[in-house]
Amino acid sequence: MACISRGLSLLTTRAEATGFVKGTRALIVGRGTAGRALSADVIARGGLVVGFLDDNMVDPEVLGALADVNDVIAEHRVEVVYFAIPSIDAKTVRDFVMTIEADHVEIAIIPRTYGILSKETVDIDDLTDVDVLDLVGRKPVKHDFLASQAFISGKTVLVTGAAGSIGSRLVKQLVNMSAARIIGVDWAESGIFFLERDLDEATNLELHVADVTSEGAMESIFAQHTPDIVFHAAAYKHVPLMQRNPIQAVNNNVWGTLNLATTAIRHGVSHFVYVSTDKAVNPANVMGATKRLGELVIDAVAVGSSTTFNAVRFGNVIQSSGSVMQIFRKQIADRAPLTVTDPEVTRFFMTLDEATQLVIQSAFVGEPGELYVLDMGEPVRILDLARSLVRAVDPSLTIAITGLRPGEKMFEELSYDPANVRPTANDKIFVVNDAENHASQDWLRSISELLGRTREYIMTPDALIAELRAMGFAIQ
Repeated sequence: MACISRGLSLLTTRAEATGFVKGTRALIVGRGTAGRALSADVIARGGLVVGFLDDNMVDPEVLGALADVNDVIAEHRVEVVYFAIPSIDAKTVRDFVMTIEADHVEIAIIPRTYGILSKETVDIDDLTDVDVLDLVGRKPVKHDFLASQAFISGKTVLVTGAAGSIGSRLVKQLVNMSAARIIGVDWAESGIFFLERDLDEATNLELHVADVTSEGAMESIFAQHTPDIVFHAAAYKHVPLMQRNPIQAVNNNVWGTLNLATTAIRHGVSHFVYVSTDKAVNPANVMGATKRLGELVIDAVAVGSSTTFNAVRFGNVIQSSGSVMQIFRKQIADRAPLTVTDPEVTRFFMTLDEATQLVIQSAFVGEPGELYVLDMGEPVRILDLARSLVRAVDPSLTIAITGLRPGEKMFEELSYDPANVRPTANDKIFVVNDAENHASQDWLRSISELLGRTREYIMTPDALIAELRAMGFAIQ
């Protein structure tokens, strides 16, 4: 197994960690645009490119296919391998890394991020060591950034959950999309404080500490700013925690959504996007049930409204707080066992940049009232992820099987019926037509009655879970 020298930092660039040593003998995987640009940069910095590996190109500089890596390393005394195919699928990356036998060889890889995918050239400073995202990520989706910018340009945009993972990245992307004004809203004071510090040079940003469940606060903010577009990313999302706090989950995720949506209608908002989750499909936990109820609230208020309501549903965001990736990162840093709940549990994954761009594009890619999902590829088995990390980072680490947590599913789904998913103009974004038993004439009345009791805290958590089950949700 190759020795990947990076200490405990999983995201430092190779240039930052070790500096580029002149005379380093480099092998570049991929002789495409990125590989050729990287080769020129290596040479300009005094390095020696011995050649390329490429499965799809014949050229005198191509020394073989990816499977020939060990022979090429030995024959050409390679010291570092640069993997320069940013669009490659994660399985190929994993298999390639596991193939390398020489212990002295360092490995670095172009990260599959928006910053790299949108650049025409790349240099050494763009490379990271093989890390969590590269080993287990999915083939990136390149969205139409120009279309997003044209949609956002000149508009006032409000983002809820602005201090969270999705919300803060949305705000950061919108700042650079020529929006007239971006209004960030979150109840988390510390998160808003740090977001403001990160974006202290932004002249088109205003941040508010406010709760989406407060009618007065939302009315005041909408009256002050009259937003054109709303991205509703605020939500309680951690499954075990919401399982123990179901009343708060309903109040925040369902009532907060209804409050925000009706306020948006009153103030003439043009487009409203609700950020949902794959856990809303056949939910087995309180969090998933509340997000499905939020989807149904959006579907109901959209009827007859001049505001265009849409929702977007996707899987796990690998950089988000509390995700399995972040848990693994901390466990690796602490040299603790990597915890996996079940050997067969699987999840869909996507990057934070993909998620936020999907949220933006879902506002205009299709028709009013549609629910979208992303082509997320094949689900990843979490045990495979953990094994890959152990082998790549520190073979002395162990893996512990802990058992499924309350409300946790073995696998997630993106729609109730895959046959009811159809494409949009963007070949990576699909429309979901979920016609299932909750879409009855009486369900909104039931939700309103439920909210009346949860907001007054006049029912117990057990009674609330029983009522969710009576509404058709198979809460564990």
